[in-house]
Amino acid sequence: MIGLPHRVFVLGYVAAILLVTVLSLIPQPQLDAPEGTDKALHLLAYGVIAGCAGLGFANWKRRIFAGTTAIGIGIFLEVAQGAWAGRNSSVADALSNTAGVILGLVAAYIVLKYWERLYPATPAN
Repeated sequence: MIGLPHRVFVLGYVAAILLVTVLSLIPQPQLDAPEGTDKALHLLAYGVIAGCAGLGFANWKRRIFAGTTAIGIGIFLEVAQGAWAGRNSSVADALSNTAGVILGLVAAYIVLKYWERLYPATPAN
């Protein structure tokens, strides 16, 4: 079986968490964006985090732990935004984060199953 570049995805997981943390705590820019854009961006960001975890970590126990950690970080950041100048906390954002994690892990599962079908494991001699 040809392996996925797991280290790249683990680095992506860490980098995405750091980026989301910074973007969550800087003052929120005022953008003229359509309604719901903010929630879609939360879904996408946390989907990328969980997708990287799903493709980067070796087993589902670690993948689920990484996803649960991402949900915890998302909730913590939403609570922290309530106390941060120029930011506000939102339950809807936390729910979008959680949905993104779930979708990211599901997407990783689909990619891994497809990858296994393309490149089946060969028995070691």
